[in-house]
Amino acid sequence: MKILVLSDIHGNLEALQAVLKEAKDLDWKEIWFLGDLCGYGPQPDACFDLLMQHTITFIPGNHDLYICGRMKGDHFSNESRKALIISRSFISDKLVKLLKELPAYQIKKGIELVHASPEGPSKIYILNEMDALKNFRISRKKCVLFGHTHIQEYYRLEKSNVISCRGETGQKISFKKSKILINPGSVGQPRDGDPRAAWGILDLKHKEFTFYRTPYEYEVTQEKMKKAGFSDFLIDRIAKGV
Repeated sequence: MKILVLSDIHGNLEALQAVLKEAKDLDWKEIWFLGDLCGYGPQPDACFDLLMQHTITFIPGNHDLYICGRMKGDHFSNESRKALIISRSFISDKLVKLLKELPAYQIKKGIELVHASPEGPSKIYILNEMDALKNFRISRKKCVLFGHTHIQEYYRLEKSNVISCRGETGQKISFKKSKILINPGSVGQPRDGDPRAAWGILDLKHKEFTFYRTPYEYEVTQEKMKKAGFSDFLIDRIAKGV
């Protein structure tokens, strides 16, 4: 069984559409979404409607939790808070209701799904090897899927050492023999220097994960963001992957 793994769409419909188009022939059966449908981008409801056409497991991100009132905004940057205020003005009550009900993490097929980390499922980052080691000790699962950083990467525990690597499109990694933390990257707003939408395919049978990147027409998204009132900073960054 293969799973399409997505994270951090942030209302970017063009990026999500491009990913689903490229992934359609890869024989996946369902989507595992690791959170942050909302914030930064102009079309969270359209993204939600598109996702719900598929069998999906949905973990809320910190932006999603703020939108529905489950998280305070004191840890957000000023730029993020402004974007969330704009986003809330056009997000449907139906989506807000769903976000209020979603669990902060899930275990699926023996794999832990979180937005940020096992240490803090909704907001504590995994940014380096020390963070990864702490979370290897916290999680009892062999494989953890996480997002939040908008960086496509993985951390592998080998004896007492943590090995970290950035993902590359088409790269396949195994989690048969060692514990691993995998970040598929961000669909809607990558921050690893590559503006292409990031995602991955999880092969449960062979215990493998494959990284992918997909180009999309970010200029269309930028124009929609401009009309919605998002800042030039947020508009410019999706073209640069930062």
